[in-house]
Amino acid sequence: MPVKSLEQHLDFCTTDHQREVLQLHIEGLSQVEISRQLGRHPRRISETIGRVHKKAAEQGYAPSFDMRHQAAPGFATKRLSTAYKEDGSIALQWHIQEPMKQKIDEMMTEFVAGFKDELQGIHVPVTAPKDVDADLMSLYMVGDHHLGLYTWAEEVGHDWDTNKGEQMLNDAVDRLVSVSPNSETGCLINLGDFFHIQDTTSSTPASKHLLDSDGRWGRTIRAGSHLIKRVVLRMLEKHKKVMVVNARGNHDPDASLFLNTAIQMYFENDPRVEVLDNFNKFVWFRFGKNLVVCHHGDKINANRLYEAITKNLRKEFGESDHVYAYLGHIHHRDAKEVGHMHIEHFGVLPPTDAWANSSGFVSERTMTCIVLHKDFGEEARLKVTAERLNEITS
Repeated sequence: MPVKSLEQHLDFCTTDHQREVLQLHIEGLSQVEISRQLGRHPRRISETIGRVHKKAAEQGYAPSFDMRHQAAPGFATKRLSTAYKEDGSIALQWHIQEPMKQKIDEMMTEFVAGFKDELQGIHVPVTAPKDVDADLMSLYMVGDHHLGLYTWAEEVGHDWDTNKGEQMLNDAVDRLVSVSPNSETGCLINLGDFFHIQDTTSSTPASKHLLDSDGRWGRTIRAGSHLIKRVVLRMLEKHKKVMVVNARGNHDPDASLFLNTAIQMYFENDPRVEVLDNFNKFVWFRFGKNLVVCHHGDKINANRLYEAITKNLRKEFGESDHVYAYLGHIHHRDAKEVGHMHIEHFGVLPPTDAWANSSGFVSERTMTCIVLHKDFGEEARLKVTAERLNEITS
């Protein structure tokens, strides 16, 4: 493609990394040469250039395909019809534009691409601990954390905001990691509703109930991403391998996708960290003879949970001596056995919001660490309360 055409493509870059790659390409460097200069895989360079070309084409600019007129700001190319003369030149061309639309899957694709570009290589893997027990796994259960919740003590008995939510989860994980056995694997299980709000509307996605939220949504998602990152780094000090589960809640079904992708991209080059996909609301893994299934717990009861797991994971269910289904949603502990499976809802660290308080919902504010043995299932559990954490930090 001529250099002049590439220069025009600079207008369609959405990240500094894309502009840097394209500028080097304009200067005559090949994709392999660019990858060496920037320390990236050649495939990533190719993907970056391809994304810019796709973005330009969506706006009506792709000279190699006789598209040379960019759509107006806020519009995208809906349809392009071209009539050619016998010599191959253009006789007529109709460029139909429409107001730009962006679906959630397109937003996810763009977000993932940008995150890969900007955060690649920032995390430097640290040395793993040597004295670990390969037979054990420590599960750190994060109940509905509702980061971004705001409460007023005069109304609900507790002052609460994003800063307090960050600090308490930091302290809770630090406390539980310090008293956990030296399990080879640590697993952070976020049971959903990690964010109190889904977007800038500060309302629940399905029912559109207005929620008490703290500050700007952008600040909250940034705080949440950094919070999970710090927690994982703390766990890496204790465990040789760290797994991360981010279940999708009813408050944050889409925001949790972004959160999960952010953490996956940050630890992409660290072989000690595995972040499980959360496209399915059921997230599961096996550890020895244990099958662990995580779900937020909304719109499902114990019997349907049992039916779904025994049908969709029939092989894994049949091969496991111990089956655990871990859920959040109801904000307090509730445990039962259904057939061969242990089903448990976990408590939360934040206080009740105004609606829950006025409805009389109360529960102990806790976080739990469960220790599994690869052959014998649950061997121990540790718990820390909000009151204990407040005493430690006061």
